Amino acid sequence: MAEIRPFRGIRYARVPGSAPGGDGDLALNLCPPFDVITPTLQKELYERSPHNMVRLELARRGLTDDPYLSAAETQREWMKSGVLERDVEPSMYVMEETFQFAGQTMVRRGFICAARLEEYDREVVLPHENTRTEWVNDRVRLMGAAQANYSPLLMVYRDDLRSTVGGVLRAVAGGAPTATANPPDMSALRMWRVTDPGTQHVLAQSLANAQLFIADGHHRYEAALRYRSLIRSGREVGHDESINYRIVLLVSVDEPGLITRGYHRYLENTSDAELAGVKGLLKNGCQLERWSPPAGSNEGVANALMQVLGNRQDSEVRFGVIGLEPGSFHIATGTNLPEVNNLLEDSEYSRLHDLYINPAVEANRRDEVVNVQHDLVRVLESVQSGDAKLAFAMRPIPMKDFIGIVTRGWRLPPKATNFFPKPSAGVVLQTLEGDI
Repeated sequence: MAEIRPFRGIRYARVPGSAPGGDGDLALNLCPPFDVITPTLQKELYERSPHNMVRLELARRGLTDDPYLSAAETQREWMKSGVLERDVEPSMYVMEETFQFAGQTMVRRGFICAARLEEYDREVVLPHENTRTEWVNDRVRLMGAAQANYSPLLMVYRDDLRSTVGGVLRAVAGGAPTATANPPDMSALRMWRVTDPGTQHVLAQSLANAQLFIADGHHRYEAALRYRSLIRSGREVGHDESINYRIVLLVSVDEPGLITRGYHRYLENTSDAELAGVKGLLKNGCQLERWSPPAGSNEGVANALMQVLGNRQDSEVRFGVIGLEPGSFHIATGTNLPEVNNLLEDSEYSRLHDLYINPAVEANRRDEVVNVQHDLVRVLESVQSGDAKLAFAMRPIPMKDFIGIVTRGWRLPPKATNFFPKPSAGVVLQTLEGDI
């Protein structure tokens, strides 16, 4: 049984030196979640505003000897000075994100709430990806030092036949928003704070028997589970304590603005034998068709390549290969594929790893050799610079396959899904101190 709760969120109240209540306050201080912030973007966000959330969210790449304590101290300063302020009443927060995708303006609507942490074997919260220990440890250390979460996870759910939750969200979004923001290179946001207990009750009860699927945020969710276990090892944790909950953005699987993209792979730090092994497996196990990219920018090349790959049909295995030969692009189609027994083994991500990468790279080397990237333009740049030795352009997993895999409790390789856009950090924060 999913337990959905309102909570007293922490939000930007003001920014020194800016116009009171100006929309630009929030826009200049939001950032993406930690795992997609490059060093270049980190620098840009630092320069964008002295109060940008990147100073808290990306503690692991901070600018001090102990970045976690630095994030905690910065948070305390912002709370003391009034930059951040905790809402007085328990609230849920309806979110509307507007963004561009494939040349179209898309809108995604959901709501931020506190979801009770559940161990996976209870089949209330369902994961679909494996995680990397170092990233989970990083988030645990930040939670321990700062006693807070700065970005909501993205979870999806199935609404009931009457679309009860969707109807409530549309009704709320018909009023004047509590806050708006149009940050550079991120979704434009409108947020409505919901304090009415009746509306909160309808949302909570409508999802009481729902399963929640983690779309984005596996490392942060597992960090929350691990942190709670650490606290429980030393004392009893009350039911209503914030440690028992994680802020999430809940979005219906039927929401038109729920977009999935491919999560691309590239190989770096390979030995000559490993690189030759992967290339040999591709040449022996795939039909390889050379593809000529259009002239112009890497962005144009990336868009054209994904258009050529198209959407997956049935059980075909098809992906782009970049760098099989110097400067080359190929469309690889798997041939003579071995029989598989389920949707997980049949996914293109499992096929890529199981057939063409893992046999050539020892298990203890894979985290060092295989890297992932949601932005194909950056993958192209990595190959062109020589940092990446070989790269794979991947298609998104169809939503029906995603649901089928998750509901069976199976795990895809790390970073196999790329739900877009990722919820911004800084719209609403969660304190881990005291009750929810």
